[in-house]
Amino acid sequence: MLGLPQTTEVKKIIPKRALYSKFELNTAEQKEFDAAIRQMTIVNEISLRTIPALHKKEKAVFVLAVQLKQEGCAEKLLQKLCRLIDQRLLLALCYEDKLQLALYFDNRILLNEFMPVAEQKVNLQGTSLNDIWEHLALQVAQLTPRAGLTPASVIANAGRRAETEAQIAALTKKMFAEKQARKKLTLREAINKLKKELEEL
Repeated sequence: MLGLPQTTEVKKIIPKRALYSKFELNTAEQKEFDAAIRQMTIVNEISLRTIPALHKKEKAVFVLAVQLKQEGCAEKLLQKLCRLIDQRLLLALCYEDKLQLALYFDNRILLNEFMPVAEQKVNLQGTSLNDIWEHLALQVAQLTPRAGLTPASVIANAGRRAETEAQIAALTKKMFAEKQARKKLTLREAINKLKKELEEL
């Protein structure tokens, strides 16, 4: 299903009811999961057990296949799922013949695009499980490694860039709607300041 070299395939279904019971989800939360998710199955494991050459004992990565009831899933729901399971999870979100990858990294959900299953591939890079995890995050976020920056820094910068671009767009819209010249000028100065910050990211 997913191009993951050097991993051990497993098949462990996670019953939704067991998840609801273990984490005491209320009725509304259960309905939210039921409306979006058909089934969850752990299909791959990346760990010292499966790749002994890594040596260093670090947190494993599991690939969780999530069968969706429709294309797409709310980010807040994916975030909640990752927090509940509390493992390093590479989510393979499956709908019909398409697949989307998602990963919870540094308190945010990273997603790539839905595409045909055969086209979804990731490579394992690094000499430790931490390296592999960070490079998986880069690939899912569709970001390029940058010399002198850790993958975590590249991802954090991309997040700040997206937030700054959203601020610029909101302020620009406000500026064009503003009637008073003085307020318009203040907004333009704020936009220029944000643009300068954007250049430094």
